[in-house]
Amino acid sequence: MAVSEKSGFRSVESRQRYLAVYDRVRALSPRPDAVHDVPTEFGLVRVYQHGSDGGIPVVLLHCFWATSAMWAEHVSALTSDFTVYTVDLLGQPGASVQSRSMKSARDCACCLDQVLGGLGLAGVHLVGHSYGGWTAAQTAARIPDRLASVTLIEPVNTVARLSARFWRTGALLLLPGAERKQCTVAEILGHPAPGSLLDSVMELVMAAGSAFASFGTPFPRYIPDPLLHSVDVPVQVLLAGNTIHDSAKGIDRIRRVAPTWGHRLWPEATHVAV
Repeated sequence: MAVSEKSGFRSVESRQRYLAVYDRVRALSPRPDAVHDVPTEFGLVRVYQHGSDGGIPVVLLHCFWATSAMWAEHVSALTSDFTVYTVDLLGQPGASVQSRSMKSARDCACCLDQVLGGLGLAGVHLVGHSYGGWTAAQTAARIPDRLASVTLIEPVNTVARLSARFWRTGALLLLPGAERKQCTVAEILGHPAPGSLLDSVMELVMAAGSAFASFGTPFPRYIPDPLLHSVDVPVQVLLAGNTIHDSAKGIDRIRRVAPTWGHRLWPEATHVAV
């Protein structure tokens, strides 16, 4: 499989600088029992396994640019009952190495299905946050055979459309100035406390912003009603009240389009701190 040494980064050197930050933030997670680089038609996908082979599998998909490092505080709570796999989504900063762009939602679902197959997993409890939630929903709708259940945490453009507030905030990321970008990322992450895990994740996102140049993954287009309604595995949706979409409208849509889905709303929570 031909892969680029840069894999979306501005240069080999910028990737190396980013990975130094990545390794430091990743070290906040429990030590994995195994590290997998799973080949897919789109590139090598890095997966960290916590727990022994053969356990009930829980697979965690991160939000945009946060990498598998965002799950550091959740892994220990899950490994007493499950074997936990945290994924660096392909086409984003992290330790995965892309060889071919994913251009559609089906590409994303196919890539994830190939990862699960490469790990030999079935009966997977799939958990996705934000962009990871959108990816999980697309997989559940298109290639559900390996899935036992899906949990969508603040899934982007899935049950509710991105709000005008999101577009205003996102536009600021395109303007020059590191301080402006940091303030914008801090708002999206709910202004994390200094020294917290989210503070470290924010540092990782900022490092990606200066090092990463291209996106090998599609924009998460709003999922239409028929596709949501077609999902035939158990789904629960966890939503925040102070976030990048109208969660109340999202719950109304769940009740109308996918009434078997479970859902819960935390009115004061933010997009990341659910």
